Amino acid sequence: MKALANSTDSATAAPGRDRPSETSIERRLAARIGAARYRMWFEEPAHLRISGEELHVHAPSRFAADWIERHFRDDLSSVAADVGLAAVRVCTDEAPGAVSPPQEGAAGSREPAAAAPLPAVRRDQPRWRKLDDFVVGDSNRIAFEAARRLAEDDLGGIRSILLHGGCGVGKTHLLQGLCARRRERCPQERIRYTTGEQFTNDYIQAVRGGSIEAFRAKVRKLDLLAIDDVHFLSNKGATQAEFLHTIDAIGLSGARVAIVTDAHPRALRSFSEALVSRMLAGMVVQVETPDRGTREALVTRIAEERGIALEPAAARAISDRSIGSVREIEGALARVAAALLLEDLGGIATLTLVERALGIGDAGVRGAPPRIAAILDATCEQLGVNRDDLAASGRHRRVVLARGVVVHLAREMTTLSFPEIARHLGRTAHSSAHAAARRVRDMLDRGEELPADERAPASRTVRELVETVRRDVERRARAAR
Repeated sequence: MKALANSTDSATAAPGRDRPSETSIERRLAARIGAARYRMWFEEPAHLRISGEELHVHAPSRFAADWIERHFRDDLSSVAADVGLAAVRVCTDEAPGAVSPPQEGAAGSREPAAAAPLPAVRRDQPRWRKLDDFVVGDSNRIAFEAARRLAEDDLGGIRSILLHGGCGVGKTHLLQGLCARRRERCPQERIRYTTGEQFTNDYIQAVRGGSIEAFRAKVRKLDLLAIDDVHFLSNKGATQAEFLHTIDAIGLSGARVAIVTDAHPRALRSFSEALVSRMLAGMVVQVETPDRGTREALVTRIAEERGIALEPAAARAISDRSIGSVREIEGALARVAAALLLEDLGGIATLTLVERALGIGDAGVRGAPPRIAAILDATCEQLGVNRDDLAASGRHRRVVLARGVVVHLAREMTTLSFPEIARHLGRTAHSSAHAAARRVRDMLDRGEELPADERAPASRTVRELVETVRRDVERRARAAR
């Protein structure tokens, strides 16, 4: 969202009521209407402002205001009511002070049609994410510090950083947070946040339009260039050359460069050796997949922002299930919120509800069922045991756990019966498979943790282990198709 700020007439707020959080309103609306629709209608074109007990939506045109009024009226009213605001007004920049008919507020009353004109909104100030909103953990602490220190001139003379990692681990948040922090400290500086795709498009348009010198003057005289998704430049030789000269020029001027990619520069396909070398000249930091502690903090933070109350066991289940990225956590919480609405519970999300919402423990098959051999191999790899150990009579703790995980996932992911699974484990009686599955189910219900060992330096829950094996099996199944 481009501009979301409390107005100065906070004195009109209801006594004893906490002022609504800007971030809370922004994220609630995005979660309610979807990220794509939010970006299209609210992140750039429209602006939200809080004025007293009202949420004002400032649209750039009458068309946009009418569209927002027709399609997002209920969503805006619900978000406003959730944070204690009494009404929503949709305004347009085309006619300052013109206000659309007011919506019913949380109390159901209609406000007068007239409203004081809102101050003009600066169109050149994008709404970037803040470093203060970033959840810091062991998996991203170094990357966070690199971004913060570059923004605050505290990186020991280093003026360029490159952050790399998988999708949904917070790279874009850090890059935008760096820009926002730098703008707060040095508002007079020229700062630009862009993407590899946008840089490419701007360069091509400049070449075709004969304005390449104007393009270079614009980007090479910045004080900070932050460019996201640089891997988009793969196989684009001319654009790579232009980008190389751009960051060289910025570096020579003493300005700062911050780059984000989905992989280490040496792993980027079809990148020139010169550009890879240049990107390696600064601080290169990997943003890793969120660790358990970071995931738990993210679940708590996002649930609070969305007004979802979770039992501790339910929060742990979401954390253990969503081991890939922040987006998985957001998606899981969205399904939990939907389950609460559908079941009209309106209270605390229990472990049972979370398991049902996320499909934990279902015997359904995701697409074509994998081979049990893939489950055996993935389980043995995770626990560091041999397949022969599973068929033997040994009772080592890891071997017993491995048997249970195999049976649990085989029942969930395949169509095999207990007798068939038992035969794959070298057992003649299927009662042993029943017992192994029940043992793992009990461990999952208790939220049991496994001690750290050479295979997993940090402790992890049995649920986290099962989810890791499941994803490995699914990956192997996709690769085999």
